[in-house]
Amino acid sequence: MKKILKRIVALSLTLALVGCSGAGGAAKNSTASKGAETTGTDLPVLRVAMMPFVTSLPAQYIKVNKLDEKNGFKMETTMYATGAPMNEALAADLWDVGAMGAAAVTGVANYDMAIIGEVLESQDGLGVFVKPDSKIATVKGYNPSYPNVYGDPDTVKGAKILLPIGTAQHFTTLKWLEKIGVKAEDVNIVNMETAQAYQALKADQADAVALNIPTFFDAKNDGMVQVGNLADMGTKYVDMVTGNKKSLETKSEIIQKYINLLAEAGAALNADQDMATKLMMDYLKEAGAETSEESVRGDLGRVKFIEASDWKNRELGSFAKELGEFYIGLGQLDASLMDKFNTNIVKTFVEKLGAK
Repeated sequence: MKKILKRIVALSLTLALVGCSGAGGAAKNSTASKGAETTGTDLPVLRVAMMPFVTSLPAQYIKVNKLDEKNGFKMETTMYATGAPMNEALAADLWDVGAMGAAAVTGVANYDMAIIGEVLESQDGLGVFVKPDSKIATVKGYNPSYPNVYGDPDTVKGAKILLPIGTAQHFTTLKWLEKIGVKAEDVNIVNMETAQAYQALKADQADAVALNIPTFFDAKNDGMVQVGNLADMGTKYVDMVTGNKKSLETKSEIIQKYINLLAEAGAALNADQDMATKLMMDYLKEAGAETSEESVRGDLGRVKFIEASDWKNRELGSFAKELGEFYIGLGQLDASLMDKFNTNIVKTFVEKLGAK
């Protein structure tokens, strides 16, 4: 398990990418051919990495409303299943900007990715689940500071836990283990995509799984026991806007416009939940990850999109540093990489937020 994040590079891109118009197959560009710098309308291209989650909804709002074209550039979007393959694609210089959560730690540390903004924050929708008959579910409040957290060293050591490595679920699991006094090397963490991991739990092929939306809601509805919710562990989770450092030098003007539009989109989505719900449902259907309206509303209800006015009291990169320090403390990253959580946090774009 130790230093497992560094081995993410060995994961196959072709197994993790999904097409923009549907699930499976290689990643597809929705507006232009790979590597193109202009479109048929001669607008400069911004290559935007997307995922089939609420994280990418502000970018989808920009795209659907053609705010990119109205502001003098064209988004070329590519869909990735999670942050891990997105990071690998960055190493191949396949995108300019994107958004992700915990996988940003790997991106900054191992792929020289930059953090240039923040897209949303949340406290719910991330949790570790076990089946109702699990021995882990028999112990609650082992750590009195976190009375709603289940498990203790005796019930958790040796457990097989399924999750997508390097993601928000991975971070949530490590937080859970920390709260109950269990080291990462004392359990067997196996890399598996969320939906498959949950099916494996139901088939008794694992002791626990770490889930996010929408599978998170499926597990709750199925009566699974949530043993460690990020909210119960006192952490507000932030999804960050990330950038290709090469692109920050060559496309700074349109990236600034993109950051401005993300804040505009965030304000619009916060203000109109019905609009946001419809947009999200259409987006997930297009991405081949369709789910129920109930799940979508639940997902939107747990998040707040970051608006321009929020930056009066925000410090870019504070959550990224917390993640970096956490992984270093657990031995998942070398301490020497912590410097990158200073050098690779680029505040220029949020400082100029609102500039046209």
